[in-house]
Amino acid sequence: MTVTGYKKKKLAKKYYDLEFSLFQNGKKIKISENFQFNGHSVSAICYNKKEKIFYFIKQFRPNYYLSKNKIFPLEIVAGGIDSNENPRQAIIREIKEEIGVKPISVKKICSLHVAPDCLDEITHLFIAKVPKIKNFQIFNKKQNELIEIIPVFINKISDELKKNTNQNLVTRLALLEILKLKI
Repeated sequence: MTVTGYKKKKLAKKYYDLEFSLFQNGKKIKISENFQFNGHSVSAICYNKKEKIFYFIKQFRPNYYLSKNKIFPLEIVAGGIDSNENPRQAIIREIKEEIGVKPISVKKICSLHVAPDCLDEITHLFIAKVPKIKNFQIFNKKQNELIEIIPVFINKISDELKKNTNQNLVTRLALLEILKLKI
């Protein structure tokens, strides 16, 4: 498969209609897709080693509310990378904003394309050791986020994977990664 050209038509801020010309097995093929260029993001598995607790969050998101399920699934800390930040700086800021503590340490696990068919976003997944959390309700005025912090003991992580509820892709990956950790 060879890309022989493409056209990009702006539909809205960071949102485009793309048309690609491809050549495969002697045939010309045209493919059109809508695509959003929204930058990179960070996410973190946050845990307290002494307590053997992982901290997840639930927060109001319009797309959850407007879905048929009206659920607020568990998520891990996550957010965008500001223009003046690298991924490490961004995840330290996001942890402070979303669970109210400064991480003791952060280590990058991997980077992945979240939805390569329609987004250019790459999320950088970290593991973060954090102090024990005492305040389980956060209102982040800067980002206008209402967040509930949900502690999950390490021996209950498998139970979260078995639940038949919607989860976002990065949180699902985080749950699987936690099972591999030697904590």
